[in-house]
Amino acid sequence: MKYYCVTTTISDRGTVTANVTSTVEADNRPEDSFTSTSRRDIYNDWFDSLEEALEFVEDAKMA
Repeated sequence: MKYYCVTTTISDRGTVTANVTSTVEADNRPEDSFTSTSRRDIYNDWFDSLEEALEFVEDAKMA
């Protein structure tokens, strides 16, 4: 099955960016991940379909 990764970054100033950044063919969906740096938080969320991933991107940009 193909999975889609959305990377969302939230800066300390509150700026949000989100994009589909990766796809992978795998038997199981990869684990979501989170990283915090001194200037931003970075989230990687995996989705079962491109449609779900794109909807998440649009929702994140409106937050």
